[in-house]
Amino acid sequence: MTMVWVCCISFLLQLQISLSMAVIQLPSHSWELQKDQNAKKDSHSIIEAALSSNSAYNRLAYMTDTFGPRLSGSIALEKALNWTKEEIFKDGLEVQEEPVKVPCWVRGHEYATLRSPRVKDVRIAGLGGSIGTPNGKPLIARVLVVSSFDELETRKNEVKGRIVVYNEIFEGYSTTIKYRLTGAQRAEKYGAVAALVRSVSPFGLQTVHTGYTNAASIPSAAITKEDALMFSRMQERGQEMEIELYMEAHTLPDQMSRNLIIEIKGSEKPEEVVVFGGHMDSWDIADGAMDDGGGAYVSWEAIRLIHSLGLVPKRTVRAVLFVNEENGAMGGQQYYTDHVHELNLTSIAIETDEGNFSPYGISFSGSHKARNLLTDLGQELLGQLGAGNVSGEDYGTDISYVCEKGVPCGSFKTLDPRVGNYANNPCLEFSNPPYPEPDMEMSAYFWYHHTEADTIDKLSPEQLQRCAAALAVWAFSIANLRCLLPR
Repeated sequence: MTMVWVCCISFLLQLQISLSMAVIQLPSHSWELQKDQNAKKDSHSIIEAALSSNSAYNRLAYMTDTFGPRLSGSIALEKALNWTKEEIFKDGLEVQEEPVKVPCWVRGHEYATLRSPRVKDVRIAGLGGSIGTPNGKPLIARVLVVSSFDELETRKNEVKGRIVVYNEIFEGYSTTIKYRLTGAQRAEKYGAVAALVRSVSPFGLQTVHTGYTNAASIPSAAITKEDALMFSRMQERGQEMEIELYMEAHTLPDQMSRNLIIEIKGSEKPEEVVVFGGHMDSWDIADGAMDDGGGAYVSWEAIRLIHSLGLVPKRTVRAVLFVNEENGAMGGQQYYTDHVHELNLTSIAIETDEGNFSPYGISFSGSHKARNLLTDLGQELLGQLGAGNVSGEDYGTDISYVCEKGVPCGSFKTLDPRVGNYANNPCLEFSNPPYPEPDMEMSAYFWYHHTEADTIDKLSPEQLQRCAAALAVWAFSIANLRCLLPR
């Protein structure tokens, strides 16, 4: 009898050791070790609730149609923030305002006219931060067209007294944007009286794309792709060009605005947070439905979905509707200042500011261990939506201040608006979409970016709801992990 017990005990000890070894040998990033038993059920509930609503689209359409362009410092932005706050309260959600001091740049009246070799109105959009033409009067000067900064250097002795036109080739947004940012400064160095920059876009339909430019003592504006190409052809033929330019652009003293913070407090670790959001401001010529009303309202909708289902995460989930991303990023800087004490308690920060079309997943900047965990999580919970991919390492402007201090970060990724339109492809198989990793740099998103064409009709109700579903699942599931994402 004693021997039997000894054998049994020995067998049980060996079994226990074997099981322990098996657990130890499992990958440390395994989603199975982290998974809440209800995770799949909750994720399915979120997706189902999202697809039965058009809330994000309806509210975004009302806001953009009613208040229009919302540049920082404008009355329109403040009215849009007021209305958004009221609607958030109607959802039964908590919302807080965190004050932000923002710049106030005013475009004023502007025009450009080609006077020679023929008379033609030239469509322009003054670049944010630019000054106006000297003494409040039109400026008339001959034109020099260059295709690059290298060519500007080569022809620097021809620049003085001229309007420099940059007819740069679009090689991706982050590469080509340097002409918009520093073109005026570089031309000014050699005596130019103004700078006109070809719109930073891969495609043109006589649309002009504005955006921010670094401070210079000469005026600068964007022109259409078509006009930039025409000026190049004229110069190649030896035709002298003369342009009359008038701009009233000026900067007023900073004004007060606010970030809106929407939260669901965590049930177990409310001091630990998962942060995501988009920005409420837009350029003064754009309704900003894509950039970035959609990102802000999808973030709000993600919180609303979780709340409407009565789901309470273990950690706090927080949507931030930032202000002033477009011409200063003071909303992002102020968020960092106000929440610097929470950096070590922030599991992840995700920004959605690259359009809200068919959802693909998230980029991620953080540890390999955390990336592997997120990859497992996304495939497990968002495969059916095609939105569980983890690719790239980029993150957005508003969250960059916390990212640079070591907080794991990412951007919400969607497909090029030319593909994956679920609303127009009802039979599309969602689980394994036949699309390559999105190349945001060349996306048709930049056909409309910072233009009058950035309107609500570029988005679809179903795509917005799919984005909200995906963002809600990412945020809720990360908030329910056993630990903060490893750094």
